[in-house]
Amino acid sequence: MLKANSTIKRSEGIVQAEIDGETVMMSIENGAYYGLDVVASRIWELVETPKSVEALCEQLQEEYEVEESQCQEDVFKFLNDMIEHNVIQLDG
Repeated sequence: MLKANSTIKRSEGIVQAEIDGETVMMSIENGAYYGLDVVASRIWELVETPKSVEALCEQLQEEYEVEESQCQEDVFKFLNDMIEHNVIQLDG
């Protein structure tokens, strides 16, 4: 279960490309394509190295005008979706 102190990382086997500031990815494992908007692309960039969800939210709040509660809600939703599709995984 994903928590604020959970550390997340990218799953292996994800091919990516940047198009007009947005990231397009393909999972080799499940053959699915994912298009990420600007903020989701930034999250993907930030988790290039393992990072806690809390640290990720703090970084996003510094970069974007977003309330803490809204940031956490959106980040948890995105990360849980990516975990479900095996694009991001819990580290450890």
